[in-house]
Amino acid sequence: MKPLSCQALERVGKNWKVGKGTREAKLQTIKRFCDFTQKQFGLQRIENLKPGHIQEYAKSLHEQNISARVGSNYMAYVRDLCQALGKGGIVAKDNAAYGFGGVPRQNPLDVNIDKIADMRSMLDAKAATGDRIAMMMAANAEMRDAFGLRQKEAMLSNEVVVKDGRKCLEVEGAKGGRPREIPIRNQKQLNALERVAATAKILANANGRAIPPELSLKAAMRAESKAWNKMGGTRVAKANMHAQRHAYAQVRLAEGATKAEVNRELGHGDHRSLGFYSNK
Repeated sequence: MKPLSCQALERVGKNWKVGKGTREAKLQTIKRFCDFTQKQFGLQRIENLKPGHIQEYAKSLHEQNISARVGSNYMAYVRDLCQALGKGGIVAKDNAAYGFGGVPRQNPLDVNIDKIADMRSMLDAKAATGDRIAMMMAANAEMRDAFGLRQKEAMLSNEVVVKDGRKCLEVEGAKGGRPREIPIRNQKQLNALERVAATAKILANANGRAIPPELSLKAAMRAESKAWNKMGGTRVAKANMHAQRHAYAQVRLAEGATKAEVNRELGHGDHRSLGFYSNK
């Protein structure tokens, strides 16, 4: 008979619309849970999973001094497994039942807008001297500010499409490959797109992207991340690249956009809590 973990992973499957990192974390967590259950109880068939097995697994996590946040994530993946087995009723819906309650849902970042603005000014000055990496970074930073894009998305997205009668940015390189369009609402966004086009022309990028063609996407991302961090754009300083997504979400909500609208623009599902981005 196949190991319990193999049985479980066959039932859960791998074709989820999630990023590679999330997918691998889920697979590894489910494997650890199954290995524990098989070793501890001698369970041979995943269909015979019982509530007591899950409770003992949660107890073992506490014995390992797993944090409440990590424990909550682990139990969420166990819950997904149970749903895939058609046995959602054997696992508690609330992580508090396993001692992993009290994890704050609200965790918005107080973005250091001034720091990011200073960094962008530095990049503009350096780009004016002909520095190709600075030119790339300045254009990409403007796209992140204007559209709330992730780093990879900002590097790859430059196409404008019409959807439901509105001009939209077609986002490429999205996490998990999930396609989306972001409505173009203001001059700031138009300026960002114009800058990408102008930068791509100067850099001689045939795809219209603000990436020096002598660099691969991976090398460009690495160079940008390293330079941004060196300039002081760190998480500790609340000025990392991801902070620009937080700032975008907070501005959009302040403008009156609904949470569902902001979720879609960020590339999250309608059910996703915006507590990570804003406490509004």
